[in-house]
Amino acid sequence: MFMALREDKIGQTWLIPPSIDELVPENHICHLIVALMDKLDFSSVEEKYRCTRGRPAYSRRMLLRLLLLAYTDCVFSSRKIAKLAEENVIYMYVTGGEKPDFRTICNFKIECKVLIAAAFLETVYFARSLGMVKLGNLPIDGTIIKAKASNQHSISEEDLELVQKLIDKGILADMEEDDLYGDERGDQLPPGSKDKIREIIEKDDELKGKLHKAGWNLLGNYVKGGAEEKQKVQETIEKARMELDKSGQDAVSLTDAESRFMKNKKGHKELSYNYQVAVDSDSSIIVASVISQDPTDHKQLQPVIEEIEKNLGPLPESTQITADNGYFSGESLRYLEKKGLDGYIPNKKQASKHKRKKSEDKPYSKDKFTYDLVTDEFTCPQGEKLVRKGKYFNKSTKKTFHTYYGANCKECPVKLECTGREDRVKVISCNEYEPERQRMALKMETPKAKEEYQKRKIVEQPFGNIKYNMKYIEFLTRGLNKIEVEKNLLNSVNNLKLIWNKITKNTNKNNQIKIQRTNNKNPKSISTT
Repeated sequence: MFMALREDKIGQTWLIPPSIDELVPENHICHLIVALMDKLDFSSVEEKYRCTRGRPAYSRRMLLRLLLLAYTDCVFSSRKIAKLAEENVIYMYVTGGEKPDFRTICNFKIECKVLIAAAFLETVYFARSLGMVKLGNLPIDGTIIKAKASNQHSISEEDLELVQKLIDKGILADMEEDDLYGDERGDQLPPGSKDKIREIIEKDDELKGKLHKAGWNLLGNYVKGGAEEKQKVQETIEKARMELDKSGQDAVSLTDAESRFMKNKKGHKELSYNYQVAVDSDSSIIVASVISQDPTDHKQLQPVIEEIEKNLGPLPESTQITADNGYFSGESLRYLEKKGLDGYIPNKKQASKHKRKKSEDKPYSKDKFTYDLVTDEFTCPQGEKLVRKGKYFNKSTKKTFHTYYGANCKECPVKLECTGREDRVKVISCNEYEPERQRMALKMETPKAKEEYQKRKIVEQPFGNIKYNMKYIEFLTRGLNKIEVEKNLLNSVNNLKLIWNKITKNTNKNNQIKIQRTNNKNPKSISTT
């Protein structure tokens, strides 16, 4: 059986040139991006780019559309984005045929941080208008994302002090003199700045063998550089010192001083940031996010809730907040109670039980003792009272703890099993947040709490999309200011995809929401019917 063969039409001309948007499929997410970005007001941002001299700047609206489309396609490199704007018809559509240089795209991300944050908020507002964001239950969680920094380029406080000592002491003066006088002196050190540094330090018994790789690199930059480079080294040292004091860690990165050592899923410590998000449990729409330098989640609940309210206004008192055991801290629980929010956070033992992990069940552990909020007493499993008799200040946690002693432990038949020794009495220590902990623990034992806590799992969906679908496992920029931009782009893409899925699903089913043409200035807009 023979089949017809189509003719090769390469090079064929069109009598009527088509409009670029006619080449774009109707069901492409770029239409959503164009329509949403048309809702934003760019006038105040673009005002500073308006001038009568020089080459006109690119439209900020166009650059934002381009950036969001690239991120939805998991393209993060500015060079690759610039290439797509030249070669891909979809990108030609969102840029209007413009071809911005990769440097322009790079600079836009740095200069227009506020616009990118506004784009994220626009996705939240639009999702809310579609009924996707109901604010009934807001799961909160965090994930560790690696910083663009190597552990090998971190430096300890001891090495920082040593480098500064070498600079202040003038021990590098010989090398500077070599550069100044040249061969005429006849006593120059061998070529190579690091070799020169090493030879000088090896002569000093006090400094010999104490400096590590990052310190050598700093000194090398100081020696080889001019006045400007020397000033940069000094600024790097000062920045590193400041971040060391803030972090309380043993070392700090020289490439990204604001990153912190955090434990990843494999149990290895690497320089990272803690990416916190709050999502709506009905849709997985990210409603707020925070970049934290804290390796743990203990203090992150309040900043995230404050960010939610900054974006969407005060939360109703009935709003449910669900989070895992990492957020089970006295401060967080008290904050929820003061705000009147309905929190669901398990303690460590409850979390292990929820995950079906086996934990050692000790019959006389603290959780087996009942606390009476009215009398401020504990009751042991044998029915005896433990009363408060003292307090102490813990220097490591900087908190005051109250101690409760058993009154009748001497005659107790299970004293050895409970206290571990015949000559001891049972002592329980707890801080000022014990009432909040007890109330939450009791609440989490109820069937309703267990049911509501199940909704927390939805917060894992954005992280799975970002890390595994988008392959975004390391931040591309350095420093909190630039990381904020990356975070808002990731948030926007997560929300755009969910919104587009909702729109196309409804369009196919009952035509409730559709994308339609309006005019040339706004070729695509979103309307609900």
